[in-house]
Amino acid sequence: MGWVALSLRKQTLKAGIAEEQLRLLQLSREVRSVQRELSTEKSIYQIDKDEELRDAREEFNKVKEARVSTDDPGYGDWRNEYDIAQQEYQEQKLDINEYYDDIFTELEEEAQDKQTALEDEQASVEAQMQAMQAELESVSEQISTDIKNSAIKFQ
Repeated sequence: MGWVALSLRKQTLKAGIAEEQLRLLQLSREVRSVQRELSTEKSIYQIDKDEELRDAREEFNKVKEARVSTDDPGYGDWRNEYDIAQQEYQEQKLDINEYYDDIFTELEEEAQDKQTALEDEQASVEAQMQAMQAELESVSEQISTDIKNSAIKFQ
């Protein structure tokens, strides 16, 4: 009759394995969610970055479009203004790129930390599930053995 207690344990193990499989599925979804959130946030910041770069470029282009002929007496003044505008544009461009590169790096690090934590939890759940699966196999074998041993033998 020991097989009755083992049968109850077998059912408990099956339920536990099903719960662990569900948790693995949830963790997998969370990992994909982290990746989607990162992609979304990066695209939003990329749009902002492109807009800021475009605005800086427009200011430079205004000076560039105001170019006068080299024969014009105001050419030297325009050239100085152009050189200053070009330098300011390059500095703004560098600042904008550095600013958004820092943001992208921070976003990626946060996402990587979340993903690593989720993957660690997945590994833990998988190990627990494997242990439960091994115990289930052992219990199933023991049930089979107990049933065979308790069977009425006709001679």
